[in-house]
Amino acid sequence: HNIEHKKPDIHNTILVGMDFNISPMSACIAQRTESGITIFDEIVIYGSNTDEMVREIRARFPDKRVIVYPDSAARQRKTSAGGRTDLSILQNAGFECKTRPTNPPVRDRINAVNSALKSANNQVRLKITANCKNVIKSLSRQIYKEGTNQPATDGLEHMADAVGYITEYLYPVRRTSINNNKQQTWS
Repeated sequence: HNIEHKKPDIHNTILVGMDFNISPMSACIAQRTESGITIFDEIVIYGSNTDEMVREIRARFPDKRVIVYPDSAARQRKTSAGGRTDLSILQNAGFECKTRPTNPPVRDRINAVNSALKSANNQVRLKITANCKNVIKSLSRQIYKEGTNQPATDGLEHMADAVGYITEYLYPVRRTSINNNKQQTWS
């Protein structure tokens, strides 16, 4: 129910979920739809950096408005000797960046993706076109380290993280607690 077999018409604005690694740099390319988001392209570059990822996004989508949902660590990580952060590289390229001050707990990010794939009330907010082989492989095969709540670090986690950053930002997990017969909700 999440795989689309037809690539959608691309709107003027594209959304990019991005995970920063040297090998691989991973990005999923999506757009908003009436029901949620559809990931229609992916970029995986080995032995790369943020500048190279920016060039690849611009080459594929030269006339599009780009909104990036990166790993919150983009504020601190430096990918080059000039002391630039990943976030400043994206912003200087003209990309709009949407990121929280810190990443949510990994568990919340995974739950946000799972809920977007299919919620408890059968709502599907996340679709993926069949050409996005790395996204599909990452989401369908990623497992937890045995006996933990931590995802295995087997190379599949980078694209799943990219999907998680965009999905959790747009559709965050909402926690509800019942306290003395009063319902409280917080983000």
